[in-house]
Amino acid sequence: MKGKLEWWVDAFVCLILIPSLISVFPVNEWVLWRASDVVIYLLWTYLCWELGRHVLPRMFQAGKGRLWTGVAILFLTVVLTFLMSLRKVSFPTDFVTDRPPRLYMYQQAVWVLYVAAMGCGLATGALVRKIRTLEALRDDEDERTAVREAVQSRAAEAVAGETVTVKSDYKDVTVPLAAIQYVEARNNYACLHLDHQEDVVSQIPLKTLLEMLPEGKFVRIHRSYIVPVHRIESRRAASVKLIGVDTPLPVGRAHKDNLK
Repeated sequence: MKGKLEWWVDAFVCLILIPSLISVFPVNEWVLWRASDVVIYLLWTYLCWELGRHVLPRMFQAGKGRLWTGVAILFLTVVLTFLMSLRKVSFPTDFVTDRPPRLYMYQQAVWVLYVAAMGCGLATGALVRKIRTLEALRDDEDERTAVREAVQSRAAEAVAGETVTVKSDYKDVTVPLAAIQYVEARNNYACLHLDHQEDVVSQIPLKTLLEMLPEGKFVRIHRSYIVPVHRIESRRAASVKLIGVDTPLPVGRAHKDNLK
């Protein structure tokens, strides 16, 4: 869909808009007496469109060095357009009405062509690059989502059917291991954060709870946190990101080796 939209925009501008813009000149007399000039200005308009559509947007978004190159190119096109607009064009005497040769100062026409082509090109190029960036971000997010779902699926298989029983509010509560996001220490209590369920708080030390969990499937990353190994999405020097948990959890210095 993206490629088709770009193709239609380019086709509309190059086949309809730019040829129509040449009508700002006295076309009949120009085609008769100055056809080569019409071709030159039409090609110049196409060049401005291509610069604005494909070249300048890349330079404006590629860093400071190429930004100044883009600005220089834009300034050069303005200077050349100004020089073109200074040229005076005269036509032969109109023998029907016996009028003297007429002089056309076509500064406005040249600037109309330039501003329309360059402005339309810059706007279209910037819009297309923005759409591409958003689509790339969407594709990356879709890929990350697919990875998370795959990891969660494998994780569910890794601890499928396994449970741990803890005492909460003076009664035994059985918690599926696949539902545990992470365990957090709160004073003398252990809080089990679960998927789509209320937290389970148990008066049990984290060390004791870790011994109750399957070896190798849960790891202590901090004096206050135990996490399921299968939920670790990414790791930095001092934190880990868990699947299904928005906030990264800290990694304590004494527990870094546990993640190896």
